[in-house]
Amino acid sequence: MELLFKRHFWIVHLLFLFGVMFLVSRTVNAFIEVSLLPLPTGQARTVAVAPRVEPLAQLNVDTVARVTGLPVPKPEPEVVEPTEPSVDLNSAPVHTTLRLKLLGTLVSDAFPEWSVASIQDVVTLKTNTYMIGDRVQGAEIVEIERLRVIIINNNRREFIDATPGGGEAIAVAPPPSPVIAAAPVRAEAPPDSKGLGAGVKQLSDNDYEIPRAEIDKTLSNLNDVAMQARIVPAFKDGVAQGFKLFSIRPDSIYTKIGIQNGDVIKRINGYDLNSPEKALEIYSKLKEASRIDIEVERNGSTVRKTYNVR
Repeated sequence: MELLFKRHFWIVHLLFLFGVMFLVSRTVNAFIEVSLLPLPTGQARTVAVAPRVEPLAQLNVDTVARVTGLPVPKPEPEVVEPTEPSVDLNSAPVHTTLRLKLLGTLVSDAFPEWSVASIQDVVTLKTNTYMIGDRVQGAEIVEIERLRVIIINNNRREFIDATPGGGEAIAVAPPPSPVIAAAPVRAEAPPDSKGLGAGVKQLSDNDYEIPRAEIDKTLSNLNDVAMQARIVPAFKDGVAQGFKLFSIRPDSIYTKIGIQNGDVIKRINGYDLNSPEKALEIYSKLKEASRIDIEVERNGSTVRKTYNVR
């Protein structure tokens, strides 16, 4: 028996080594599990705390002033920006100080925003067409009437009419008179604004011939043109169709070119008159047109009129 035990002792030694290795592996696993498992509720990990920084000492202004004998500086006063004075919309407008002159207007009673005005700069002699909301020389147009245009200029209500604004004309000293009196020179008369359409010649029911000078004369006297009829936007099912004319004077330019009371001008040279912008675009092109075609709705029917410019 003793001989058998000595002969197989290496088996016991091997079993002992396996046991030791098993205990070591279990111990290592236990440490790994502890490191991987989350901390129990209420237990926090250790967090590094930054070192405390003491606040810097601040000078007391009163103490410094008492020690040095210097006065305590006064706080700067609050700056309040001035507000622009409001405009009194009920005040009566005064004649404008701007160098502007009203040449004519087309007033829409039903829709004032469709009204247009032709205004001339009396310094440059340039003429432009304006609507409500537009600006002229920095002033805003707020109303367009038949004989004047109301503007807001420097927070004041002013009006532009046929009399040039900007005060009285500058007086110029006359040249010295010669020894021998010269024959007086007759001043050239201003262009006649009456008799508009006198040069229009009717060739057939719907064909006309108009001199170029007649168109220039008409466009430069829009104030007279506006007084010869009433023009309002025409709508159908809420959509603008053109401009309707009524109260046409018998001797007006409208009568001479074949327009009747109740006519709705829908198109000019292919442009639809369905917005103020289109009306202004057409107005700017009439001076250069060699032929003018107008489509008119009359008593439910369409009438086309042609005007050849020579």
